[in-house]
Amino acid sequence: MKKIKKWQVIVAVLLLLLMFAFWYLFMGSKISDVSSEVISGENGTRSLVVYFSRAGELSDTADATASATPNSNQTMDGSDTEAAAKMIQQLTGADLYQIRTERSYRNAFWGTVATAWIEEKLDMRPDLAAQPENLDNYDVIYVGYPIWWFNAPMAIGSFLESYDLTGKTVVPFCTSTDNGIDVSMDYIRDVSGNAEVLEGYRVHNSSLEDVSAWLERIGMLEETESSYDTEEYEPEITDISPKESSFGYVTEGTEEYRGFVIDNVFHSANEGDIHYNVYIPESYNGSEPYALYFTLPGYEGLYFQGVASNLKSEEFGFEAQKYNSKMIIVAPQLSDWGETSANQTIALVEYFLEAYNIDRSKVYANGFSGGGETMSQVVGKRPDLFTAYLQVSSQWDGEYETVAEQRLPIYFAIGRNDEYYGCEPSQKAYDTLYSLYKNQGLSDAEINELLVLDIKEHDYFTERGMSNEHGGGDLFAYDEEIMGWLFSH
Repeated sequence: MKKIKKWQVIVAVLLLLLMFAFWYLFMGSKISDVSSEVISGENGTRSLVVYFSRAGELSDTADATASATPNSNQTMDGSDTEAAAKMIQQLTGADLYQIRTERSYRNAFWGTVATAWIEEKLDMRPDLAAQPENLDNYDVIYVGYPIWWFNAPMAIGSFLESYDLTGKTVVPFCTSTDNGIDVSMDYIRDVSGNAEVLEGYRVHNSSLEDVSAWLERIGMLEETESSYDTEEYEPEITDISPKESSFGYVTEGTEEYRGFVIDNVFHSANEGDIHYNVYIPESYNGSEPYALYFTLPGYEGLYFQGVASNLKSEEFGFEAQKYNSKMIIVAPQLSDWGETSANQTIALVEYFLEAYNIDRSKVYANGFSGGGETMSQVVGKRPDLFTAYLQVSSQWDGEYETVAEQRLPIYFAIGRNDEYYGCEPSQKAYDTLYSLYKNQGLSDAEINELLVLDIKEHDYFTERGMSNEHGGGDLFAYDEEIMGWLFSH
């Protein structure tokens, strides 16, 4: 008998492993009882909402890779993507259809992750269990999906590429805890053939009013067609005509988003052009001092990533309005998270302090992720400008001694296992400032009035429908204990 060589055994084992991997990743159970019929909306509608949502829940492990994430949106039941689709259907009266693959993805989280990664890298098109025979009766196709590996699932391509979409309008929307829609837009354009693809939108922590405002902005929903009165939701904006200042002047923005005037440009005498979005309460007329709040964004919030992308991906600027009705809120859109951006933020703060009637005892700041890196440099350079600072899911890059000399109150909030920073940098910053205050002779009680280190355990995030602790930093915007601390000073 011929002797089997060692390498042959290794090859055989590898082949068996590959076969098992293929079976496990791509041979899930067949999905049955799937219909090609749409759920009817209003009579005579020429619009269809289609969405892909993975069947089954991934308890305690769901994140942006799985569409079965806990529902973050308001008023609607179902998974995140299903709820978003139902919001659009309710607002537009469109028909509704769920895209289902022929075979299910694995219940195990990493099984879905691996399958989704291979499909995306190889540009695969999974077979679908069923789909409408044609889309001839529709002019507008709303396409919804979770973000898988920063992109739309390949099943979306399977669906769209099976139709001639010439002359139709495709409107993408996505759901994700911490990733935007921008990367997936190129894919959607590629698989939509000759259709016109409009501006997409991430539906996360959203209300019907939020979705309605987006649809109105892109011309898909007339204000009179909305079943919701958005007049109260989007208050009139006070005139922010350019004001004279020794620091520079402003070219005002021409559009609004959820009460903010967006894409204003401050032409700083020393720091160049600085883009920002601003909320000025309708009641402000300059006759009495108002509080001032600056919020710096994390990933996807920089200017080159899209006008007002920081407002569309984070809720700090909106949630802050609940704590003080007489407060101007500024959301700068900078070009990076370094010293240049820190100097530009300082210039913008100085402008607002001069150009508006501001209560200097109520000037607040927060920074999320990369925005925290920048804002820590800002308060390190000019702690005298601020009343209190909230740093969220970030690290400290600024000076310590100046902050300690000014005794600026600071709150550090971060997940213990923050995927990007870990909690160690926040602990180090807290310990360093604590030591400086000890050297000043302050008691523990006095220091505790100035410093808070709030390290959240993983349960804090999962109980609120978030598995990613870093992206979960946006949850702190809704935490009354954290935000209440900032605005109580």
